[in-house]
Amino acid sequence: MNELQQIARVNDKDLAGQASGAGARALLAAIVAEEPVPEPRRRPVKRFVLAAAVTAVLAAAAVIGPSIVNGRGTATSYANSAIEVWQEGGQWKGRIKDPFANPAEFEEAFRAVGVDVKLELLPSSPRWVGQVFGGGSVLTERMGTSSFSIDQEPEGCALTSPDCTLLLSFSVGSAGQHFKVGRPAKPGEAYEDHPMATAKGRSLDGYRVDEKTVGEVLPEIEKRGLKVVYQIIDPNSNSQGYGVDPNKQSTPVGDDWVVWEAEEAQLGVVRLIVTDRRYDKNPVYGGPRDDVIED
Repeated sequence: MNELQQIARVNDKDLAGQASGAGARALLAAIVAEEPVPEPRRRPVKRFVLAAAVTAVLAAAAVIGPSIVNGRGTATSYANSAIEVWQEGGQWKGRIKDPFANPAEFEEAFRAVGVDVKLELLPSSPRWVGQVFGGGSVLTERMGTSSFSIDQEPEGCALTSPDCTLLLSFSVGSAGQHFKVGRPAKPGEAYEDHPMATAKGRSLDGYRVDEKTVGEVLPEIEKRGLKVVYQIIDPNSNSQGYGVDPNKQSTPVGDDWVVWEAEEAQLGVVRLIVTDRRYDKNPVYGGPRDDVIED
């Protein structure tokens, strides 16, 4: 039984002047006899929580890679599913693993090694696969101060073959360059270059189309199993060249229209460059044309 239950009941009047009486002394003794409730102990803060957070941040930075942590990357090699890039001597080398990859994947690789260049692989006719493009037409232009070259692996293989790999080389000092290189076109893709269809080895090899009418040229195109598309041009006055009005391209082309040249548009498709009337001289390939000969 609890010792408090053994204490006799008392009234206030009984306690008057009895602060040190027997009852008071018994109550004090009972209270003192109860075990005090211990104060809760303070636990030290674990320092490993902060350490774990720092470790997590560093781990995330390692996954993101040098291109994010240090601005542009400082690595000397990098590879993804599209391209492998590495430094060799005073040049950067690039082995194209997927010529049809998104250009962003090439940019990712160059950024990772700190190279400020842009690579764009464009569909082209077989003749210009592996060649450098510029401004929409194929040029053998100087690419600033960088020496840019393209090779094959294995050496001498046909770049149009699936087993032939494109190898790029350009100087380490290259900066701000935009390389446009021809790649094999997928079925149905239009060529970015404009090769003459009448040149040797092309779809209209040995057949001259200029100065003929569309009606004269179409039978030869059909005989070779080719399809045809048209580009309607406006020859420039007093100068070499022509303009192309996008709003005119849906105009029906008649058999009496005049053919200026034929280009390879895509695999199995020829593009005829035409006008709705005859001019005295071809401004594209034959020099300036000042006068119009009326039919």
